[in-house]
Amino acid sequence: MKVWKGFKVMSVALVIGATLAIDFMGSAVHAVSASRDRSGTSVSSSENLIARSKRRRLRFRVGVRPSRYRLGGFSRAASCGEQQSLTALVPPPQAQEGLPNEHATVDKTSNERPTFFVSLPSLPATTGQFTLQDEAGTKQLYNVKFQVTGKPGIVGIVLPNSSPALQVGQKYLWQVAVACEPDDPASNIIVSSWIERVNVPTVSGADRIAALAEQGIWQDAVASLALERFQKPQDKEIAEDWASLMEDAGLPQFKQTAIVQLVKN
Repeated sequence: MKVWKGFKVMSVALVIGATLAIDFMGSAVHAVSASRDRSGTSVSSSENLIARSKRRRLRFRVGVRPSRYRLGGFSRAASCGEQQSLTALVPPPQAQEGLPNEHATVDKTSNERPTFFVSLPSLPATTGQFTLQDEAGTKQLYNVKFQVTGKPGIVGIVLPNSSPALQVGQKYLWQVAVACEPDDPASNIIVSSWIERVNVPTVSGADRIAALAEQGIWQDAVASLALERFQKPQDKEIAEDWASLMEDAGLPQFKQTAIVQLVKN
């Protein structure tokens, strides 16, 4: 009789254990099904966690840049009265650079025809003008007028293939001018900055922007990321990288500013 009771207890335990195992397997199957993406591919939460942990914050190192004497009228920001200012999108002088007041920093590019950026406020002007000169200021290499959309934000001016290629080791002065009053050329405001073409190791793939930022190649890093942001304005990761780049470059006021126009001729 005791043997029979013991057998019944063991049978009940086995049944309960089997039921729990079935429930557990069902939950596991449900979890795997829930982790499938819209394309039907299984994606586990651990894989998502690993992917997020691998993505590092974009960091830009300004370093110590070369400098040039300021020319007459040189300015990286200008405004029409009390309106928001027109600003060259370049890192301002950093404390570690110890830059004299009469000097201006020179940013770097590895491209023979880079893209230049300004933050353009909402102005009554309908056109802007971009010019590129050699270091001595005696030769104008490129000059173009472009339509202003009227939408405030960041504008990029792309050097076309028809313009002379920048030479390695050479410095260049670039300027953007817009009129505060459309019918009054005397009301023009102008922003300026310097750029130098340098040789850098070839970088490609997903880490290209991060590598350029780490090396302090400002013009290439900002241009690559700005193009991505222009093409995918709703992408959160690109927006985060843009905010990090602006913060590290000393331009936090542009962390949320949209890329509104790319000028190509």
